[in-house]
Amino acid sequence: MLRLAAVAAVFSAFAVNVAGGAPAAVVPATVAAVPGAPSSELSVMTYNVKGLPWPIALGRSSALLEIGRRLRHLRTQGRQPHVVLLQEAFIPEAKALGAIGGYPYVVSGPQPQDSSAAPTGSLDGEFRAKVHWSKGEGEGKWVDSGLLILSDYPVVATAKMAFPQDACAGFDCLATKGAVLAQIKVPGVDKPVTVVDTHLNARHASGVSTRRANEAYAWQVVAVRQFVERQVAPGSDVIFGGDFNLGHDRDRLAAAAKDGGLLPGGQEVIATMDGRVSAPSGSDFDFVVSRAKDKEYFRAGQGSRLQLTGVDVPFGASDGGFGLSDHLGFVADYRLQ
Repeated sequence: MLRLAAVAAVFSAFAVNVAGGAPAAVVPATVAAVPGAPSSELSVMTYNVKGLPWPIALGRSSALLEIGRRLRHLRTQGRQPHVVLLQEAFIPEAKALGAIGGYPYVVSGPQPQDSSAAPTGSLDGEFRAKVHWSKGEGEGKWVDSGLLILSDYPVVATAKMAFPQDACAGFDCLATKGAVLAQIKVPGVDKPVTVVDTHLNARHASGVSTRRANEAYAWQVVAVRQFVERQVAPGSDVIFGGDFNLGHDRDRLAAAAKDGGLLPGGQEVIATMDGRVSAPSGSDFDFVVSRAKDKEYFRAGQGSRLQLTGVDVPFGASDGGFGLSDHLGFVADYRLQ
């Protein structure tokens, strides 16, 4: 209970700043984007920035400011990712990354009021009955999803989905996890490209048993897969990224592989690189691969071609990447035809 009380005190102090703003709102442009790659090319970064408040995480304000500065520096070189999918962007400094990095469009993920308090009938009855109050379950949502989509290109439509209040495990229940989607008008491409950002339930960090965390995870995988299939038209190119918290757990791998995978009919970036797209050299990319949490999936729409052309880890360990976050964000480059 002491641990939960400490968490409660911290998140309560940040509640106004973290939960503010309209669901899936698009912030109007306040900065001008610098042109990057030629039209019909799109780069998408997936990055868990560990935007947690003190004392849960220490020194985050300065680290997040540095992430923003580095994104802006890439922009001055014309190398900025056109779209950035952020996770754990809870505190104000994390939410300011779009403005600092020079992104004209920022799409916010689910808010606490988006998460249903009604019992989820599709969950196992025993799972719902055994609420771990001391681990943050049954307390409602104290913060938003921490999901943000930053874009250089115009956002023409958005959608969001929050997992119900009981469809989670452990301390993850305090955040409004789910997914957020944006349709983006890429120059030189006739139809908007759909990008989706998500963050699924942790395992050990949730504070509950692996079995309980995995049961919540399996439910969330089905829900987010159905959300994407419901929101994405068959003719739309889609890129689906985030912190999937997959790892090498056999139960999680099995849940993610059901019904055609996390993005049915799609391809996973790292798996697609094998033999077709050369992997970047060095330990940074090896870390992303071995950890198996941060991922991107992509699928071409009907009558179009969406091709992976490269991958990069712009803020690697040799450049102090682990001083910025406990994750290394990576960028996937695509060509649209």
